[in-house]
Amino acid sequence: MIFDVIMWAAAIYWLIAMALLFVSIAATIAQPWLAVRRATRRDQPAVSVVLPVKLIDDQFDRTQESALTQHYRNFDVTVSSTDLDAPAVQRMRAILARHPTVPSRVVLSTAKFAVSPKVDNLYAPFIQASHDVIFMKDANVLLEPDALAQHMRELTDDVGLVCAIPYCARLENFAAHVEAAIINGPHARMLFLASALGQGHGVGKIMLFRRSDFLRAGGFDAISHTVGEDNALAKAMRRIGKRPVFSHRPVRQELGVRNFADVYHRQLRWSVIRRNDELISFLAEPICQALPAVIASALAAPLIGLAPIVAASATLIVWFTLETLLSMAKGWQLSWAAPAVFVIREATMLAVWLNAWVTDRVVWAKSSVNARTGAKPSPVPHEEG
Repeated sequence: MIFDVIMWAAAIYWLIAMALLFVSIAATIAQPWLAVRRATRRDQPAVSVVLPVKLIDDQFDRTQESALTQHYRNFDVTVSSTDLDAPAVQRMRAILARHPTVPSRVVLSTAKFAVSPKVDNLYAPFIQASHDVIFMKDANVLLEPDALAQHMRELTDDVGLVCAIPYCARLENFAAHVEAAIINGPHARMLFLASALGQGHGVGKIMLFRRSDFLRAGGFDAISHTVGEDNALAKAMRRIGKRPVFSHRPVRQELGVRNFADVYHRQLRWSVIRRNDELISFLAEPICQALPAVIASALAAPLIGLAPIVAASATLIVWFTLETLLSMAKGWQLSWAAPAVFVIREATMLAVWLNAWVTDRVVWAKSSVNARTGAKPSPVPHEEG
C-alpha cells in the first residue's frame, strides 16, 4: 500500500516536472518576442552608468570598456570602489582615459552599513549620480553597443526596475561549462518563463531604474538587509506600485576560466538568498532539475510495466536532448563533454540545494559573509528631499 502511494506520487511529480520542462523551453524561445511588445519607450533620458569594481575578472578591460562605447546620446560613467589604490581601480582609470569624450569619474565608497559589501560599494555612486536614471552593471557583463538604448525601451512609466536575463559565454574550461549549464539551463528557463508570463524579478547583472523611485521605495534601507540586493530592490519597487520587468535583450556574462570551488560557492550564495527571500521558489527548485525527475521516473516505472532503469535512462536522455537543442537554438556555447557536464551539473545543483538548508555563511568576492547578519541604518535618510 505504501509503495503504491510512493509510485503514484512519483508519477505525478514526474508529469509536473516534464510539463514544466516543455513549457519553460517554449517560453525561453518565445520571450524575446513577447517582451519586446512592452518595450514602448522611445525617448532617451540622460543616464548615469555605475560600475562597481573590486577584483580584476577575466576580460576585465573588454567587459568594462563596453559600458563606455554605448550608442546613446547622453550618459556619464561613475566607477566606485572601497579602495582607490586597488589594481581594479587603476585598470579602470586607464580604460576611462581611452574614452575622454565620455564624462567619467572614480569615487570612493566608504559606507559600512549593509550585509552585502556590494551594497556598501553602491552607496556613493547611487547618491551622487548626476542623473535620475541609473544603469548599473556587473564587471563580467559584456554589453552590446545598443544595450543601454534597448534596455531603456523597457523603462516605461509603470516600470520601476529593468533587469536582463543573463546567459554565459566564452567558456574556457570544464568548470565554466558546468556553471553555464546551471545558468543557461534551469535558472534561465525559469526566468524566461516568468518573463513570458508577465512577471519580473531582481537579477543584478544589470539594473536600470530611476533614483527617485529607488528613494521613494525606501532607498538603501530597503536593500541593505540582504546579500540579494537585486531581489530586494524588485520587491521594494512593487510596494510603491512599480513593476520589475525583464528586458527583451538578454545580457552576455563572460565566464572564461572558472574554479569549481568558486562555482559551487556562487551557486550556494544564490540558493541561500532564495531560501531567505523567496522561500516558495527555493522549495520548488528541485522540480526544475533533471536528477529528481529521473529518480521519480524510476519509482513510477512499474505503473506502466517498465523497468526502473529504462524509465530513468529515458528521462535523462530526453531532458538532456531538449536542453541541448534549446542551447543550439539560442546560440549558446556547447561542448563535446556536454553529457558529463550535464551529470556534474545535476549533482552540483542538488548538493547546493541541500547545503543551503543548513548554512547562512556565503562567499561574495572572496569574502565570507553571514547572510542573516542585520544591517545598520543607511547613512542618510532614505527619502528624497
